[in-house]
Amino acid sequence: MKIYPTINRSLLLVVTKQPFYDWSNALTPDLPTSSPENTKEHNSYLLEDELFLDDPKKELRKYWKPIFLNELFGQWTDERAYPQLSWKLFTECFDFYRSSIVTDLTDEPLYTQEFE
Repeated sequence: MKIYPTINRSLLLVVTKQPFYDWSNALTPDLPTSSPENTKEHNSYLLEDELFLDDPKKELRKYWKPIFLNELFGQWTDERAYPQLSWKLFTECFDFYRSSIVTDLTDEPLYTQEFE
């Protein structure tokens, strides 16, 4: 049996909920509406190793705003249309699930891609 390596990160899977789609759909009323039911893909974020979600507000305090902004930007690039960010709104717009073990099942090297 091959033992696959783990990486020194935990993973946070962010799943959008209806309030997020309500905001997004209101921006483009001429397009078909989006909803959680017709969303097939979700974003994941790598965080520091061994981040446990015993107290999500405390442990995600330095991440929830960048995650929220990234999710908003994925729908709409004009920040003037963004809602007022708060932890309460974050938890209304997203479910999140963590994994403390991230296993690399490929032989490909890891790399990062920078965006400007």
